[in-house]
Amino acid sequence: MDINNAKEFMKKVMSQSKSYDFEECEVCFAGGSSMGLDILHGEVSSFENSNDQAISFRGKLNGQMGSASTTDINDDGISFLLSEAKTNAEVLDDEDEDFFYCDPDNSVLKADLLSGNYDKNNYERFKSIGLSLEKAILESDPRIKDVDYLSISCSTGVFLLNNSKGLDLFRESDTITIIAEARAEENGVTKTADYFWYGNDIDKFVEKDFVEVLKKKLVSKFGAKSVKSAQYDIILGNEATISMFSTFFGVFSSYAMQKGLSLLAGKEGEKIASDIVTFKESPMFEKALIKSYFDDEGVLNYEKCFINKGVFETALYNLKTAHKEGKKSTGNGYRGSISATNVVLEPGDKSFDDLCKEVGEGLYITDLAGLHAGVNEISGDFSLLCEGYLIKDGKVDRAVEQITVADNFFNVLKKISSVGNDLTSYPGGKGEMFCPSIIVKDVSVSGEE
Repeated sequence: MDINNAKEFMKKVMSQSKSYDFEECEVCFAGGSSMGLDILHGEVSSFENSNDQAISFRGKLNGQMGSASTTDINDDGISFLLSEAKTNAEVLDDEDEDFFYCDPDNSVLKADLLSGNYDKNNYERFKSIGLSLEKAILESDPRIKDVDYLSISCSTGVFLLNNSKGLDLFRESDTITIIAEARAEENGVTKTADYFWYGNDIDKFVEKDFVEVLKKKLVSKFGAKSVKSAQYDIILGNEATISMFSTFFGVFSSYAMQKGLSLLAGKEGEKIASDIVTFKESPMFEKALIKSYFDDEGVLNYEKCFINKGVFETALYNLKTAHKEGKKSTGNGYRGSISATNVVLEPGDKSFDDLCKEVGEGLYITDLAGLHAGVNEISGDFSLLCEGYLIKDGKVDRAVEQITVADNFFNVLKKISSVGNDLTSYPGGKGEMFCPSIIVKDVSVSGEE
């Protein structure tokens, strides 16, 4: 279904909603296409090319918000949507009121984020890149024995939303992801490592750079040993910092706070972190691949600090949670969730080498495992298996494995003593999370007794 047909169908749904007694309503269309292939042992092991589309409806009836969705986009689908949503509204008993919104000065919101490069993505191109990449990884070091996983995929999607207050919202974007995991052996010891590339122009993928990073991550793991159990100053590498902050990001949600699922409830305006910590949402961040200045409720998004120089400034609010506290939405209302676009842990001016010199003797943590089983997102406690390197005399020394780091996320925020300038990102939420490496003081590490 093309965009014009989708818009016409949405109008029909809204028009017919009146006959089901809905006082207010919204209807949205989500559609897109994706293509991907996997490479294994010199050939394409799987290929998928798909198109998806769905219509969702929400309607307010007697103060309750009923909803329904369908992929059956025809007249039968309309009656299903409206009758199901009405049934849902009639059985709900939600004390917290839901809202529809439209700013008269910003009733038409458009984010055309298409790169213009999507037509470059095709089976033959991806196959050629994948086969060449697998070969290059295997030839980069004799210890690398196999590429256990290599996937290249792309997707493009469109999101349309209209509501009875006059909101007309449009968002469209496209992305490409390349992921590879390789396995190496040395003296009977096997190690694995993975790496990914994320973009929207396949011409910008540089095989040599990708292979070099993956090889370094992999072969540098050889010779790893544990360390003695003790308190260590650690450098949490940029990728590990992203993993940590992503895992606990939900504590900044006003919904979690209102449900008693975040210890930050009632702490806005209080100091919760080190003075050097600024953690913010920057929807139009210059390094971000996808930028958007509004949420799915039609509220304009803006740059905001969750933590500003150690002070907890604001939670993430949608219309519903903001109304409950007599506040304004922060523009973080998305279909079925409170989320964020591009989130940034503000970098400092110190290089990674500077961080190593500052630590002197400690650990550099690169990988955290068990980020679900070993984490209590409410209390902030975590106990995680990890890998990394010993820092000796202010330099990265040998690899380290078979250790566990245990601490509390809220304590970690207070123990960050330095922030690096090596900003990197990973897709998450409605955009990306950007983090540099950080130094965390006095972390409990379990290793050799």
